[in-house]
Amino acid sequence: MPGYKGHIIGAVVCNAAYVGTLASVPPTILDNTHNIVSNEQLLVGLFVIAVLFGLFPDIDTNSKGQHIFYGLAIIADILLIMDGRMVAAAFLGLLAMTPIVGKHRGWTHSKLAMLLVPSPIIVIPYLYNQAILDTALIVYGAAVTGYFSHLLFDGMIWKRIHIKGGR
Repeated sequence: MPGYKGHIIGAVVCNAAYVGTLASVPPTILDNTHNIVSNEQLLVGLFVIAVLFGLFPDIDTNSKGQHIFYGLAIIADILLIMDGRMVAAAFLGLLAMTPIVGKHRGWTHSKLAMLLVPSPIIVIPYLYNQAILDTALIVYGAAVTGYFSHLLFDGMIWKRIHIKGGR
């Protein structure tokens, strides 16, 4: 069970693999994949999103990861408000509050949460602005990748194999 530094490193490494995979995908699959590496804002954003979601499952406890997550979340929320994106700011605030509705290693450490917690990233563009759906899918992938890295490093993706009679 790594601390916040391990989860940050895990999110960065897993997201680097994700971005590398996206960069090798033919541009016909997702319109925005062909220039993902040259689009610096998108690239930086993908790593920030992956780190945030790599820390997310542990923000229900008073920890360094919690402080980093909420520090970045409040900056993102302020930027969204300043840009006039009140709906996005409201959803970010709602997402940030959800971990307090449970105990540590409860629902936030589930594979289902790994898929559902970041889902507003694709649901909202699907409902309101389908022109950005390709980019939303790429960002959703980074969020799931970061979340996955957390569960992976906490040993919650694959259970350890115990051999009967073994020591």
